[in-house]
Amino acid sequence: MPKVNDIAEGTTAVASPSRRQWLKGMTLATGSLLIPISASWVASPEARAATGESASQPGDHLIEINDWIRIDADGTTVLGLSQCEVGQGVYTGLPQVLADELDADWRRVRVEFVTARDAYRTAAANEALQQFVGASMSVTLFYERLRIAGAQAREALVSVAAQRLGVRTTNCVTREGRVIHPQSGRSLGYGELAADAAKLPLNPHPHLKTTAAHALIGKPMQRLDSPSKVDGSAVFGIDVKVPGMLIGAVRMAPTSGGTPLAVKNRDDIKARKGVHDVVIAKDAIIVVADDYWRAKKACDGLDVEWKAGAAADSATILAERRAALIHGKPGIATDIGDAPGLIAAGGKVVTGEYHTPYIVHATMEPVNATVHVRKDRGEIEVWGPIQGQDKVRWALGGIFKLPPEKVTVHTTFLGGSFGRKYVPDFVIHAAVASAAVGRPVKVIRSREDDTRHGFYRPCASGRFQAVLGDDGLPRAMQLRVAGQSLYNVIKKENYEKAGYDETMLDGLYDLAYAVPNLRVEGVDVPQPNIPVSFMRSVGSTSSVFFLESFIDEMAEAAAIDPIVYRKRLLKHDALASAVIDTTVKAAGWQSPAKPGVHRGFGYCTYTGRGAAFSTYVAVALEMRVVNDRFKIERVVCAVDCGRAINPNLIRANIEGGIGFALTNTFKSQITFANGGVEQSNFGDYPLLYLVEMPKIETVIVPSDRPPQGCGEVSLPPMAPAVAQAIRRATGVRPRAMPLPQTVAEARALAGDAAPGAKGRA
Repeated sequence: MPKVNDIAEGTTAVASPSRRQWLKGMTLATGSLLIPISASWVASPEARAATGESASQPGDHLIEINDWIRIDADGTTVLGLSQCEVGQGVYTGLPQVLADELDADWRRVRVEFVTARDAYRTAAANEALQQFVGASMSVTLFYERLRIAGAQAREALVSVAAQRLGVRTTNCVTREGRVIHPQSGRSLGYGELAADAAKLPLNPHPHLKTTAAHALIGKPMQRLDSPSKVDGSAVFGIDVKVPGMLIGAVRMAPTSGGTPLAVKNRDDIKARKGVHDVVIAKDAIIVVADDYWRAKKACDGLDVEWKAGAAADSATILAERRAALIHGKPGIATDIGDAPGLIAAGGKVVTGEYHTPYIVHATMEPVNATVHVRKDRGEIEVWGPIQGQDKVRWALGGIFKLPPEKVTVHTTFLGGSFGRKYVPDFVIHAAVASAAVGRPVKVIRSREDDTRHGFYRPCASGRFQAVLGDDGLPRAMQLRVAGQSLYNVIKKENYEKAGYDETMLDGLYDLAYAVPNLRVEGVDVPQPNIPVSFMRSVGSTSSVFFLESFIDEMAEAAAIDPIVYRKRLLKHDALASAVIDTTVKAAGWQSPAKPGVHRGFGYCTYTGRGAAFSTYVAVALEMRVVNDRFKIERVVCAVDCGRAINPNLIRANIEGGIGFALTNTFKSQITFANGGVEQSNFGDYPLLYLVEMPKIETVIVPSDRPPQGCGEVSLPPMAPAVAQAIRRATGVRPRAMPLPQTVAEARALAGDAAPGAKGRA
C-alpha cells in the first residue's frame, strides 16, 4: 500500500528512508509519539484516495445527522471542517465549538475536511457566496452556525433516546456522547441512536447552551492536528498521490507579465527519458514527467522565446508613488469637517512621509496542486492546499466550460498560505497539464518561480499631515496613501463603486482615534504587470505603520508621552483604553526602562472585511542594541478578541503574527529591475531566524463579546512599535520598511533627503 512518505517528489519507490519515513518509524518503534486514534487526524475517504490508500476503512459507514456531524455505530463522531487549516488552529477550534453543543465525547472525535455544500459557504464582505478562508473570519462567521448544528443534532439524539427509554426529553441530559436518564441511571450512546436521529427533521431554532454549561468552549484544548504533523502522517498538498499520477514542473518568464511564444527545443526535451510532454500554458511552460527531478531538470533545459512584460523598476515605481502623494487625483474615503483648510491655515503643522515595499508570501510549502481533467466524463478532480475551494471551481469551470459542480475539490493541510493559496493560478497550471496528457498531474512550482511570479502585497506610500491644537491633539488630519490598488486589480467593481480602495486605507477611513476634522484619501498608481493579492493583514501592515508612526510624531511634537497621547485620542472607546492599560501593566512600564532598553508601543483596532468583527490589540516591546544590531528582546501583547474559544490557539496566532511581522519589518522586500523580480529564494528574501524571535507574552483580555478574529491582528502594530524603539535608541525615526537592522543603517537615514528612496518600492 503506498504511503504518504513516498510522495514528496512523485516517486513510487525510494532507495533509502526519507526523513518522514524515519520519523514515522521511530514513532512506531519507541511509542513515544503514539497517540490515541481518536485524538489524531484520520484521513477522509477523499484524502485516503489522494494518498493511494484503500477507501474502505473502519468508521466509513457513518450516519449523517446534518451537514457537520456524522456518527458511527461504535460512537465515533466525525465533525466536518469547512475552513482549511493553514496553521491558525481551526482544525481544533471550530470542532471544539461543534462538539461542545453536541456534547460529544472529545476522546472519540475525529475531524474531516468537508466541501461543496452551501452550509460551508459564506458571503463575507459582500462577496459572492463561497467557501474560503481569509480575513481572520472563520470563528466569527461559523461560531453561531456550528453551535446551532451541534444543538440540532443533540436535540435529535435526545428525542430518539427519550422515546426508547419511555421518558420525557426534559428528563434526559447529555454528556460525553451519551443520552442519560438520571432518575433511572439508564443511558444510550450516540452511536446507538444515530440512525433514527438522522431521520428526524432538524429544529431550525434549537436551544443553545448557556455560557456556564460549556465544557469545551473557552478551554485551552490541545490541537488535534499537532500529533499527525509531528509523526509525519498529516497529508499536505505536496504529499498527494493518486493512481496514474505524473509530475509537472513549471518554467515562467524572466520578466513580470511575460508570456511564452515558442519552445525552440520542445522535441528534444520531450525525447528525454521519463518526460511525457512539454505543455505551453498562457503564462508558463509545464514539463510533465514521471517524477519531479526529471521534470525540473527538463524545465531547466528549455530554450524558450518569451514575450517580455512591460518594464518594472523599483526606483521608478517609488518616484511615481511620491509624485502621486502631491499631484495625484485621490478617491476620498472620509471627509469630516475641513481638514485641508485648517492645515493650510497654518499653526503647528506636523508632516510625515512613509513607504512600504512589495512583499511576497514565502510559504513554507511551495504552491502545488494535483488535478485530473476527465474530458470523457466532463469532470475535474482537484487535490491540494486550497484556500478558496469555490474560487478553484469557478476558475476551472470557466476554462473548461463546465458547471462549477462538476469540479470536485479535496482539501489537504496547507503548509502555510497567508493568502497565497487563495489565488488558483497553480491549480490552473496543473489542470492545463492534466488536460494535455490525459492523466492526473501534480504540478509543483519551485520557490524561485513563486518568489518571482507570486501575488504580492502592494507597495504603498503615505503623506500624513496634521495641525495640532493648544492641547497638543490634532485639530485636523489629512491622510493620503498612494500605491498599486489591490481592489482595482481583483475587485474592480468594489473599487469603482466606492471610488477608493478600502484595503489601501485599512484603519484610516474608519479611524479609531477621535479627530474632529479628517480627510482620508487614496491614489491608485497602477502597475499592470505586477500581480497583487491578499496577504496576512492586507493593507494594515502599511497603513497602520503610517498611522501609528504619525501618532508618535504628533506626540513628540506636542511633548506628550505617546501612550498618554493615544489614550486621550481613544477616551471615547473603553475597550481600546482597557487593552492599552492592560498592555502597559503587563509590560511593567509603570517603572522606568532598564539601562540599555529602548521601548516601543503600537496600537490597532483591527476590523475585519465588511466590519465583520473588531479586535483590539496593543503591543509593547523592549529592544537592545547588541554589537550595533537591534535586538527585540521582549514583546507584550494584549488582545480583546471577544470570547476566547481556545486560549492556546489565540496565543499561537498572536505569537506567529509577531514573528511574521518582524520578518516583514526588518527583512522583507520585493524589488524590480529590468522588468523582473530581483529576489528568488530565502538567500535574498530572508525570514526571521529562531534566535531573533523575542520572548512573547500574550494577555487575553476577558470579554463577553462574541468571538472576534485573531489570526492577523498582531501584525499591524509591530512595525511602528519597532520604529519608535529605534527612534529612542538612535534619535533617528525610520519611515520606510524594511526598517534598518543596525545603528549604522539607522543613522545613515538621517542624511537621506528622500526616506525610503534607496531602491525600496
